[in-house]
Amino acid sequence: MSTPHRLRPRGGRTRITILLAAVAVATQAAPKVPDGCVAAADAKAGPHGYVDSIVHVKTGIELALIPAGSFTMGLDEFAIPLHEVVIESPFYISTTEITNAVYRKFVEAASYDGAGDTDPAYDLYLRHWRGESLMSKADTFPVVWVSWHNATAFCKWAGLQLPAEAQWEYACRAGTTTHYSFGDERGEFAQYGWAHGWTAADSQALTNPVARKRPNTWGLYDMHGNVWEWVADDFLVSYEGAPTDGSARIEEKLTKVLRGGSWSNNTRFWIAGSGARFNSAPGNASNNIGFRVVLPLE
Repeated sequence: MSTPHRLRPRGGRTRITILLAAVAVATQAAPKVPDGCVAAADAKAGPHGYVDSIVHVKTGIELALIPAGSFTMGLDEFAIPLHEVVIESPFYISTTEITNAVYRKFVEAASYDGAGDTDPAYDLYLRHWRGESLMSKADTFPVVWVSWHNATAFCKWAGLQLPAEAQWEYACRAGTTTHYSFGDERGEFAQYGWAHGWTAADSQALTNPVARKRPNTWGLYDMHGNVWEWVADDFLVSYEGAPTDGSARIEEKLTKVLRGGSWSNNTRFWIAGSGARFNSAPGNASNNIGFRVVLPLE
């Protein structure tokens, strides 16, 4: 008796091979998303195997992935030694300054009364929410009248951090070496930031909604102007002796570093440029100071 001929589906092995290859490609291409976050709607695969844009679930903040790298920190026009920094690990940074809406979520969820975290000699905390400031309390505007202590309390609740000064400048520069993240031409400032001036494109001496101007090449808005931003570092005039790995400089000094310039300042690069810096006491709060946050990656 002859052996029956075993029939095989036409092209079956080819289909299986294609399917397995597709699964392998999908597995390799799937970028990582940090715990407590989801990929943003327009997210793509980014450097270091992570998705390039995320939404932090607890706060609703959108953050952009900043790759590891190195840069020269500071302003060479001033008597401050330029500082070579290596950012050893990628991190995420919020694409905008923290808004009233996001900060309000924190205050309500944590039942946080931040007045005790501002200078007790003055009634500064959230004055715009109490009708005692011209700054807007609308959802899309940056929160102001918050101290460094208020900002760190928010970060502790959210599971996030204030950026180190080096992280902030590295993210602002976005690979550039110019005075601003968009180049050296001060005349282009109004396309990217809010500062005090004399045209309709300027701040009009008030805070403005976040993300209304053009972002830098890494997708970050308002890195120049709108509000000064608290960072983690203590303020020292010189970078001599500062960390070279992108970590914060903590030396128990009296004031903390502020970055970015604000609506109340002019657009000169030593005030609102990528390397510009200011400082204030950690208990101080003002109508031109806010903050943004980072999510570090190991």
